[in-house]
Amino acid sequence: MKLKLITLSAVLVFASVGIAGLAHAQDDETVKANIPFDFYAGKQRMPAGNYRIGINLETDVISFTGESGHRMFLMGTVAEKADGRSLLVFNHSENAYALEELKSDPYDWVFQTRVPEPAMESHSTSSQVEVALNR
Repeated sequence: MKLKLITLSAVLVFASVGIAGLAHAQDDETVKANIPFDFYAGKQRMPAGNYRIGINLETDVISFTGESGHRMFLMGTVAEKADGRSLLVFNHSENAYALEELKSDPYDWVFQTRVPEPAMESHSTSSQVEVALNR
């Protein structure tokens, strides 16, 4: 019985490693960004730090993997053909940064980010902040 449990555990570990490797291999483009502030993306609050951003052109899924171990996936809506700039665009209000757009070589993606109301208290001082992407 113990041998079966060990064997099952080993199979599950190898299967999960294989699936994670497959998900990473499907990225058509990978870029990096140093985001110097905490931010909201989708419904999730992410800490400041260095991120690897994987872009899957077939599914329009964007993955964010932080050095701190934080990871999330976003579905982007293709906005338009790229204008040659590679950057992240955030909406900044007094208390929060919300990811709005990712501009990369092939396309621009727009995201629906939900920020809790207390974090966006002052809508009158809203501005855009851009963070450059690196290869």
